[in-house]
Amino acid sequence: MKIDASVIAARNIMDASQGKSYPTFAYSVLDRYIDGDIIIDKSSALIGTSSGIYTVVGDETNDDFASRLLHEFKHRERLDQRFTLFSSSEGWDRRINELLGAKLQRMQRYSFTFNEQRFLQSGRAGIPEGFRLNRINEESLEGDREFDAAYIRKYWGPVERFADKGFGFFVTELEVIAGECVSIFSSEQYAEIDIVTNPLYRGRGVAWCVAEAFILECLERQITPRWDCDLHNIASIRLAQKLNFTAPETYSLYARK
Repeated sequence: MKIDASVIAARNIMDASQGKSYPTFAYSVLDRYIDGDIIIDKSSALIGTSSGIYTVVGDETNDDFASRLLHEFKHRERLDQRFTLFSSSEGWDRRINELLGAKLQRMQRYSFTFNEQRFLQSGRAGIPEGFRLNRINEESLEGDREFDAAYIRKYWGPVERFADKGFGFFVTELEVIAGECVSIFSSEQYAEIDIVTNPLYRGRGVAWCVAEAFILECLERQITPRWDCDLHNIASIRLAQKLNFTAPETYSLYARK
């Protein structure tokens, strides 16, 4: 497959950041796992999904790029479309606030680092007694669930694309879905988890079970699982730590007010 020049340019800008990692969706777009846009201007880039999730990379002092960022925001604002922007540094935080502070609401999130060695040395949660672990497939996506076909199409596009590149699991008791997780985004290097537990089944090991299955699938595929969550999501933070995600780094996310 021919590699687009914008992909090469964006990767070069990201590589110049000396080992910094960016949101999984950025790699998903660059690897062509999902549809998206790449806007390049010299030493800066805007990488976005078709669902309206973006990240900025590179030089925040680039005024020409700042104009292109503003243009993209105003275009989506006119169409009343989603515009969610991930910042990649404190410098970008300041620039985004300067450019769009009146239009965007800032939130802070954690991005964890997976400690594979500690995970492999720890005990397995397994499947809680009386429950069944299932793999998400095209047929199961049609059921009444959190991560249904509409969810998949929103982030992945065609369901067939998710079936080829993505994965997920759900736990049932009889026919009731107790918890589920899915790769909201994945790439050649990473898979980011999205996870939910049925309120009736909280505290019974369901989330731990599906998340562990997700991690094991990542290791089987030789990719790194990623875990991000809101700064105040205590339940998610505790589960991440239990699964050996460590060293959370804080970053800013901006969404249309």
